[in-house]
Amino acid sequence: MTSVLVIGAGHQGLVAAIHLASAGLDVTVLEHAAAPGGATRSAECTLPGFVHDLHAGFLPMTVVSPAIRELEILGDVDLVTPHVAIAHPFPDGTSIALHTDVEATIASLGPSGRHWREAMDQLLPLADTLAGTVLSPLPPVACTARLAAALRTDGITWGRRMIMSAEALGLELFEGDRRATAWLAASAQHSGLPPDTTISGAFGFLLQLVGQRHGWPLVRGGTGRLVDALVRRATGAGAQIRCDAAVEGVLVERGRAAGARLATGERIRADAVLSTISALPLARLLPPGALPGRLQRRLAHWRYGTGAFKIDYALSAPAPWTAPEARESGVVHVAGELEELARSAQDAQRGVVPQRPALVVGQQSLHDDRRAPAGQHTLYVYAHVPSRYDVTDEDVADRIEAQLERFAPGLRDVLLARAVRSPAATERDNPSLVGGDLGGGSYELDQQLIFRPAPGLSRYRTPLRGLYVAGASTHPGGAVQGVSGRGAARALLSDRRLRRWRAP
Repeated sequence: MTSVLVIGAGHQGLVAAIHLASAGLDVTVLEHAAAPGGATRSAECTLPGFVHDLHAGFLPMTVVSPAIRELEILGDVDLVTPHVAIAHPFPDGTSIALHTDVEATIASLGPSGRHWREAMDQLLPLADTLAGTVLSPLPPVACTARLAAALRTDGITWGRRMIMSAEALGLELFEGDRRATAWLAASAQHSGLPPDTTISGAFGFLLQLVGQRHGWPLVRGGTGRLVDALVRRATGAGAQIRCDAAVEGVLVERGRAAGARLATGERIRADAVLSTISALPLARLLPPGALPGRLQRRLAHWRYGTGAFKIDYALSAPAPWTAPEARESGVVHVAGELEELARSAQDAQRGVVPQRPALVVGQQSLHDDRRAPAGQHTLYVYAHVPSRYDVTDEDVADRIEAQLERFAPGLRDVLLARAVRSPAATERDNPSLVGGDLGGGSYELDQQLIFRPAPGLSRYRTPLRGLYVAGASTHPGGAVQGVSGRGAARALLSDRRLRRWRAP
């Protein structure tokens, strides 16, 4: 029986393990941490009874992912979809919100709502096709053809818009309305790209479009419940999952991947290795000469983006937002006016901790009573900051709390406890998240599509026989979508059927 080692028990590794074990292969998943899940875990990290999503908290791309739909895994968890997906409050107490109801979103946008209506009339019926195009293996010929046929001449306009910055796209779409542009651009910050960066508009618009179509769902009881479902499916198919099994190196023998060496010194032989860790740690696992020199250098010099500085709060009451829509939403983008959002992102990119950081805030407990004791709540907050900075973690946390207080005055009065996790702490917990970058590397244009991470790896194979790659450093990048895990498993199974490699 063909044996495969999967490095990393995040959701991509678990998806790969399900496919491989279901095909009859002997699969062992090696996870350095004490529990599976990677960046898709939940824990009681503040007080007993308060369940916090440690990284992934909302799953808009999960519900449209063809890889996740194929597994039918979402039927094994209970999804909750807040009727207000995102609220973007402004300092004057007003806000713009993305509702699951199109008319409510249009009303929230005020005079610019008519532009959103025009865009949704064109694209909302194509939301799943557009998402499927982004999440398809390269090249996405079939999905692109369907989009082009549906949009006809408008396809050129939207194609151009998808390479624009979020700021330029918003200002064009909303005819100069800077507040509506800030609302759109704030969704682009999930990619870590500043709003004036090329293709940041595609990230922001796609998240808004999918949110308009499906909302931004969360998993009742914590995102970790999705990991539990994936683990059950993988082990049910015959895969073995070994935690506390940190991989120190990939074994290479006779020009092929032949297993892994653990930090304990244990050597595990296998016919193939499938890695889901990000580019730089993968380069460090490979012996010199395992990959062609140019490719090895590309991995070793892979460019990571800003890090996430995360704070989880236990609250005695809901966050007292000034803006009414924020009191109902699943996610709040605390970013203020467009200029303030841009300044925060630009400061972080140039190595400075913003004085008023743009924040992504999750209010899971407003919509899921399993997240906190009765009458109490959780709050999920992160900001993009440099991976290294010259102030203390306490200083960064204070700036985040001051920003929260601007938009939710009195928040400090309902704080019961907090858990702070800096980018350095995130990397210590999960060495694949280099510098606290949750996306597996910058999403700038030169690190997209076939360049993620390199043309020789873009279809999940490597020049080293028996070594396959998946994870956020490969196409289509981050988010809980399972695409690269499925793609790498399919590549391995295809090569095995065609006898492109043989076990030593």
